[in-house]
Amino acid sequence: MTLWRKVGTLFRASAQEPLEQLVDANALRIMEQELRDTENAMLLAKRELAGLMATIKQLQRSNQQLSDELHQREEQARQALERDESGLAYELAEWIAAQENELQQQRQHAAQLERQEATLREQLRRAAALHQQYRRELQLARANRSAERLMGNLGHQTRGLQAHMGDLASSLERIRQRQDNASDVGAALQQLQDEDDGSALDQRLQRAGIATGKTDANSVLARLRGNSSAEA
Repeated sequence: MTLWRKVGTLFRASAQEPLEQLVDANALRIMEQELRDTENAMLLAKRELAGLMATIKQLQRSNQQLSDELHQREEQARQALERDESGLAYELAEWIAAQENELQQQRQHAAQLERQEATLREQLRRAAALHQQYRRELQLARANRSAERLMGNLGHQTRGLQAHMGDLASSLERIRQRQDNASDVGAALQQLQDEDDGSALDQRLQRAGIATGKTDANSVLARLRGNSSAEA
């Protein structure tokens, strides 16, 4: 059973990995949507806060009106007592007692609403600060992602440039080899030509100081000098 449980765990892990890879690959898009969701939630919370504030204002006005009316009824009850209208004074006293209890409950309710307002205000303030921070983090993450892509493209272009430079060097080397080979072939052909018409042999005889019987400019000048000396 232990082995089967481990195999089952392995299957679950294998199924989970593609999901994690998908989330990681789209982390920026997911975070951007989460920020939009947070903005919408903050807007709804602000509307609730505005409604709460309006309710508190209305309750405060109602309490103030009731308090003013209580003061008026108390004055009327005192006047009734002064005029020995005990029945009327007692009726007013009952009304005053009931309204004072109502006013106390309303004031407690208003205080509770004010505490809720303060709590919601603080929550919204913190949420706004965190949202701004996360927005900056998202912008930074985007900048980093752009920098990573730029560096990757730059590295690719650099490797491509190096490859092109290597191709140019290889092509130049091949051209030089062909030129050197053509030059060697030309020299060999010239050597064969010289051997065929005897030029090579004459050159060897000349280097050895042996006359070849061919007339050249030097021999002509030598002959002319010799004729001039004989005539003199």
